[in-house]
Amino acid sequence: MYDEEFGGILGIPTNPAERLSKVENRIERIIGRGVDTPRRKGRLARLMAVRDKLIAKTAARKGAALAAASIPGVAGGLASSGIRGMDVIEHEFSPEVIRQHNLEGAAQGLRQSSVAPPGSGRLVPIPFVVSGSVTPVHAVEGGSGAIGNLTSLETKPVNWAVLRIVALTTQTIAASTGVVGVMQDFKIGGSPNLFLDESFVLSDDYDTDKDQFAGLRAYPILISPNQAFVDVGAFAPAGQTLYTAVSLVTEVMRDDAFGPGLPGAYAR
Repeated sequence: MYDEEFGGILGIPTNPAERLSKVENRIERIIGRGVDTPRRKGRLARLMAVRDKLIAKTAARKGAALAAASIPGVAGGLASSGIRGMDVIEHEFSPEVIRQHNLEGAAQGLRQSSVAPPGSGRLVPIPFVVSGSVTPVHAVEGGSGAIGNLTSLETKPVNWAVLRIVALTTQTIAASTGVVGVMQDFKIGGSPNLFLDESFVLSDDYDTDKDQFAGLRAYPILISPNQAFVDVGAFAPAGQTLYTAVSLVTEVMRDDAFGPGLPGAYAR
């Protein structure tokens, strides 16, 4: 059957995009003729409901594809390419808002999903060193079945840039089995401890091999002459040594030579 006013019975193509296009064409045809009869209003309401379902199904498929792309180790995924700090952001209007905007002829509703990792080159690591030294790798002696003496580390002043703290990362190599690195009292200038735990945290939790940065209590701005400070130590069975390197990952907000930077996804 074919209806001169409303068109034929809605087909069921296998392609969801084609189905959605047919539905939208019929909605436009009805609105173009005017929604001034009960029959047209009923037909429009049914087509709107069908269209909302098709939009939701299409968005769900896209969301599943984006989620798969963010899983570590999935071939072709962003995480498998070594990008860290990934953030999936979604913005959408409800079907009611979409329907209202379309009927009033105003701006169309929007449903959007995007993967937004921090841009390459905007994250800059700064190594921690012992005061007065420039060596970024440290030999830390453990105790005997206990945590040994702590080594105090600091970043060198960066007086030509304004930086935002993004993360702390570590790399550790134990001289023998059973040696575990720990950290304590991570501060910026005279700030409170940026580790949530006031005692010790495990260095391995902040290792560079992790898929994502470990979180901090806050992400303050670092402006010279302020520096970052952290204490590192090692638990050992019998005084063995742990070799460790600790870096402060920052976002360059402004550079005196190169101007302002662009905020990354982690700052949202």
